Amino acid sequence: MNKNNLILTDKKVLTQARTMLQEHLELEANGYKCSSDDLYNILLGVTAGRGTLEAVCTDLEGVPDPQTIREYFNEQLCVEQLPQLEVQLNKALVQHIPHRVWRQPRDIAMDFHDRPYYGKTPQEEGLWVRGKAKDGTTRFYRIATAYVILNGLRFTLGICFVLPGDSTVDILKKLLRRVKGLFIKVRCLLLDRGFAGIDVQEYLDKQYIPALIACPIRGKTGGTKALCKGRKGYQTRYTFKNGKQTRTADLVVCRVFTTAKRTKRLKRRATWWIFILIHLDLSPRQVRRLYRRRFGVETSYRCAAQVRGKTTSPNAAYRFVLMALSLFLLNVWMILRWSFTQIPRRGRRKLDTKKFQLSRFAKFIVHALEEQYGYVRSIRAVIDPLL
Repeated sequence: MNKNNLILTDKKVLTQARTMLQEHLELEANGYKCSSDDLYNILLGVTAGRGTLEAVCTDLEGVPDPQTIREYFNEQLCVEQLPQLEVQLNKALVQHIPHRVWRQPRDIAMDFHDRPYYGKTPQEEGLWVRGKAKDGTTRFYRIATAYVILNGLRFTLGICFVLPGDSTVDILKKLLRRVKGLFIKVRCLLLDRGFAGIDVQEYLDKQYIPALIACPIRGKTGGTKALCKGRKGYQTRYTFKNGKQTRTADLVVCRVFTTAKRTKRLKRRATWWIFILIHLDLSPRQVRRLYRRRFGVETSYRCAAQVRGKTTSPNAAYRFVLMALSLFLLNVWMILRWSFTQIPRRGRRKLDTKKFQLSRFAKFIVHALEEQYGYVRSIRAVIDPLL
């Protein structure tokens, strides 16, 4: 084997990410100052550098004017193209994912993720959704994602942009179609609190899909709050009510302790988790062990924040692309880390994760762009400064 193939450089990282993106996301520029490669490079620079379009174009010397780039993006990444963009980005996400994902049935985790929106665009035009107050707003751009966790590696299999009129069941069906379209057998669904509605429970029950759903704890003296009693976890049945809808489901109530002993932020105290079981028969301990696998999803969102671009644009399609690209880059990073950090040993190979952390991956992309275009290293004053 050529020894050069064992070396991962910043140029190779940029080329790999751009090539995988070009194969599916269609962007085109035929100007004499701006090419299609420039559009992909700037888009990757905005994402990896956690900056804005204006900031990236200002720091790099040989790139086109930011207004020119913005016009290309607004023309080709428009709201009318959202369904097509969703399909293209979903194909880019699963490119080069390890084949062992398909070998046997997998536990699939699904989650909603919100990004705050502070603009004044009407909902019909801006396509934002309402949510619980957070970060100073109740308006959010929301995506739903499907993940698989394999040997500690978290790969995004599907992403869906949530429109104001979409129901939770519609989103669940979309993600399931996406996973089944990849010929991945679902062993169990691990769903967050956003999927705890009666409609979702009935749909999973009719489709005979095993699922473990986190149940929100509501009420002061009644509701699911009344189930949080005793000194250990237990199984029970509970009737959910939503208007005229009612459904009795199997619940597992778990008594757990906070991680304050590890972080030393608070006194160690007990808390409660409640889970809805669909076509599962598990003890509280088994439920906790199974649902712990889903915690990697939260880690992925924290990692995605390190490679997510910023914008104040009212263009919902551009915002969706930035959110999807952060997850796309996470997949690229995990694939490269899997390929270049393996350590031989007896049994399964180990990964030297410190060698290629996410921050280094992002810096590789930024450094490669700076080397390709050049970057601003000095500024000149117009007049002599007053001292």
